[in-house]
Amino acid sequence: MSAAADRAAEGRVAVELRSVPDCPNLAPARHELRAALADLGLPLAVVTEVVGDYPSPSILVNGVDVMGGAGDGSAACRLDLPTGERIRAALRQATGAVPATAATEQSRGACCAQPGNAIRTDRPRRAEQLPDSLRQVHRAILQHFAATGTAPTDPDIRTGLSAADLDTAKALRELAREDLVAVDSAGRLVAAYPFSPTPTPHVVSFGDVEVYAMCAIDALGMPFMLGTDAAITSADPHTGQPVRVTITNGAATYHPAGAVIVYAATGEAGRSVDTCCSTINFFTSASSAQAWITAHPNLAATVLDQDQAVTLGRDIFEPLLA
Repeated sequence: MSAAADRAAEGRVAVELRSVPDCPNLAPARHELRAALADLGLPLAVVTEVVGDYPSPSILVNGVDVMGGAGDGSAACRLDLPTGERIRAALRQATGAVPATAATEQSRGACCAQPGNAIRTDRPRRAEQLPDSLRQVHRAILQHFAATGTAPTDPDIRTGLSAADLDTAKALRELAREDLVAVDSAGRLVAAYPFSPTPTPHVVSFGDVEVYAMCAIDALGMPFMLGTDAAITSADPHTGQPVRVTITNGAATYHPAGAVIVYAATGEAGRSVDTCCSTINFFTSASSAQAWITAHPNLAATVLDQDQAVTLGRDIFEPLLA
């Protein structure tokens, strides 16, 4: 019996994301699934990803295909890709059937309350839906950070786009409305997720460039967005001890080996920079993470393991410069 089947048999929510090897539609399906989980306050731990001979990609909630298919069969590319609406409907139905004792156990397993979608797992979709001219501005900002480690000035953006008459202030305001960047009251960049124009605890190094990330997840996603190896240096906010991550050929190695990530948010509506960026951090161990969470009862938080954090960062940021 699979891990997902075990959870379903116990009356808990169990999700399987099935795909064939190298499925081109796996990433979009994963984006939709993670956004739905975040919206409903469900932990990533309920998901099991399975690669094999399946209609691909398929998402099953407690053994039932969200699109109404059989969920099994020979390997094939699906035409009826899982939609966010159908995923949410299936998850709502499943969570409504969870007994109180099982729900309590599941919550305890997640360590604490769920932080929702403060980090905006839908950021790739927001970027994709921009008008082409505005998307080019967004890409130019990210590319300048990647090349220099610093925020672009208005002339930098105009030069990068060969658009001398570009109204950069208006473009930044429009990008800020989608929370793809954040600006202060004077219109200056204070965030261009995953990059920070000011120092943070998370330093990402690649090639000759060193840049600050807005949070731990942003730091982990940055190398995938840029298609490069990288070294991340941060610190456990509870103990002050260093945490280092190297990403080589897409594989992450953590030091210390027991490091985890806390995804915490205020639970309020608003920009990521205001609601979660400063509270998504690396920790040297699960016990240190839990101690920090206990000391911050005003935050909704959950502990992510290393693979969950890397996957979340990759899924949010890899598409932005693809």
